[in-house]
Order: sequence, then structure tokens, then C-alpha cells
Amino acid sequence: MSVLFTIILMAVIGGFIGAMTNYIAIRMLFRPYNAIYLFKKRLPFTPGLIPKRRDELAEHIGKVVVSHLLTEDAIRARLLDSTLQKEVTETISHMFHEKMTLETTPNELLETIGYTNAEVRSIDWLRSKLEKELNHFFDKNQSKRVSDLIPSTLEAELREKLPHVTERITTKMAGFIASEDGKNQIKQMLQNFFADHGKMGSMARMFINTDTFSEKIQQEGLNLLSQDDTKSLLNGLLTTEWQNFEAKELQELLPGESQPQLTKQLTAEILQAIPYEKLFNQPVQVMLRNYETVITEKIIPFTVERLLDFVAKHSSEMVERLNLANLVETQIATFSLPEIEKLVIEISGRELKMITYLGGVLGGFIGIVQGVLAIWI
Repeated sequence: MSVLFTIILMAVIGGFIGAMTNYIAIRMLFRPYNAIYLFKKRLPFTPGLIPKRRDELAEHIGKVVVSHLLTEDAIRARLLDSTLQKEVTETISHMFHEKMTLETTPNELLETIGYTNAEVRSIDWLRSKLEKELNHFFDKNQSKRVSDLIPSTLEAELREKLPHVTERITTKMAGFIASEDGKNQIKQMLQNFFADHGKMGSMARMFINTDTFSEKIQQEGLNLLSQDDTKSLLNGLLTTEWQNFEAKELQELLPGESQPQLTKQLTAEILQAIPYEKLFNQPVQVMLRNYETVITEKIIPFTVERLLDFVAKHSSEMVERLNLANLVETQIATFSLPEIEKLVIEISGRELKMITYLGGVLGGFIGIVQGVLAIWI
């Protein structure tokens, strides 16, 4: 009985020593957190292994992450993966459809980013900008001729349009003369002519039938306007007037004293033409509703594909700029030692316990062997 008790006792003692040895070894990976001094001499194994080599460990983890985990090739391959593109596209499309069910005005959107009273502020900004640019334009080009301010392509196009303008003028004039209003106007002009010439006019009226004469003038006027010579003459007059207009300097057309008033008038006309009420108070969803299908089926997939492709092509530059190794090292360095210990135990707690148990089993086995050897030797 004493032999069996001795072997069991040796096994228990060996197991306890083995388990405690492994437990202490595991704890010494983290503990103590700081060095312990005795008579100004640092005790061996203080601080623990991880606290002692924490900076070196953080640096090596950062290098391993960049060299073997988040490599440029791995990032590029992931970004160009069709599955990722599909997932991102579906996510953005889902978000877009959710937003389309709302009614959000541009004013409300701008308020979310801190730009309040957007409509009034935008009008004020645009008014100030337009007045500044117009004043700058007038001041800079006062001595320039109109022909220098008009683009050559626009000038050529305007010259080509002059015959069309002539044709339109003659057509309008002929239409008016041939109308009843035109006939009455001619008749009134004749009556005024006779009235302005006193007795000679009264005498002429006795021999001239106003209605007949006005019809004759009306017919002659229509014949005159239909002649090519008349059109050529009118076209020449328009061309001459246009050339004279182009030859004038801007300051002749716009004297300095009238510039501020013109600037304000032009600015007011431009601002009046802009539908601010609709732009800022109509829900964005209303403006996009007609394009919802195009946006979800074409624009979003195209944008996602181009964006991921751009990021993939510049991944090496981005990785370099992000300096991921230093980022990982810095993040690990910010962890407190208790946090690191807790993190490691949470991840490997079961394995660490098994190591402790294994130490107990091996210690118990060694204790049995020692007990047997002690009895038989």
C-alpha cells in the first residue's frame, strides 16, 4: 500500500509542479508589466516577455501584415474581383432606391452639411460674382472694338445670317403693307400729308381719290419689296451698319457712367432667368425619377467599376502613402498591456489552458516514473 501511495503522491506532486510551471511561464509572457528592482538591480525576467519587447513586436507585426497579408497584389486582386464589384453595386443601388422613396430638397441636403439658407446665399453669391466679372470685363475691354470681342466663328455666322434677316424684314414689311392695317396706315399718311400742306393739300385732295391712291401706293410698295434690287439694297445697308457697329469701341457703346446700371440690369436679367425656387425646393427625387432606371442599370455599375479600377491601378501608391506597417505598429503601440493580455487570452485561452493541463499530465507522468525508479532502484 505504501508503494502505491508513494507513486500516486509523486504523480500528484509532479503534475502540480508541471501545471504550475507552464501556468507561470504563460503568465510571464505578460507579467509583470513593469521591471522590478531590488537594491537598484533589475530582477531577471522582469518585465514580462511581451512588455519588454512590445515595440519590437509591434514593428514586426506591422511588417508581416504589409509583407504577407495586405500586399499590393492582394489588394488589387480583391478590388478587381467581379464579386466585390457586384456586391458594391448592389449595396449602392439599394441605398439609392431607399433614398428615392423620400422627398428631400436640395435645401435640406445642404443643411445637413451645415450650409443653411442655401437659396438666399447662393443668389447673393452669384449676384456678387456676376457683377464683379461684368465690371472686370467692361473695364478691361473699354478700348477694344466690338469686332475684337466677338468670337470669329460667331462673327462669321452672323454675317451669313444677314441675307436671312433681309428676307425676313422684307417679308414682314410686305405682310404689313398687304394687310388691312397697312392699307389704313397708308391712307392715314396721305390724309396727314394733305392736311400738312394747307391749301395746296386741299386742292390736291379735290383731284385725288384717297382710297384709290392708297391702294396704288400699297401695290407699288409690294412690288418694290419683291424686287431683288430692293433686297440687295437693304442687305447692303444692314451689312454697312453691322460693319460700323463692329468698328466702334466698347466705350462708345457703353460710356463709363452707364456701366454700373448696365451691370446691375444684366445681373438682374440673368438671375431672373434662373429657376431658383425649383432648383432649391423641388425634391431631388422628383428631378431624378425619370432617370432612375438609367442610374441603377448604367450609371451606378459604371461608376463602381471605374472607381474600383482607379483604386486598383493606384493601390501601390495608396499603400505607400497610407504606410500601413507604421499604422499597424502605431495602433498596437496604443494598446495597454492589460488589453493585449486580454486579447491574446480571448483568442488563445483554450489553447493556453491545454498547455497548462499538458504540463500537469507530463509532470504527473514524470512523477510516476520517478516514484517507480525511487522504489526499485
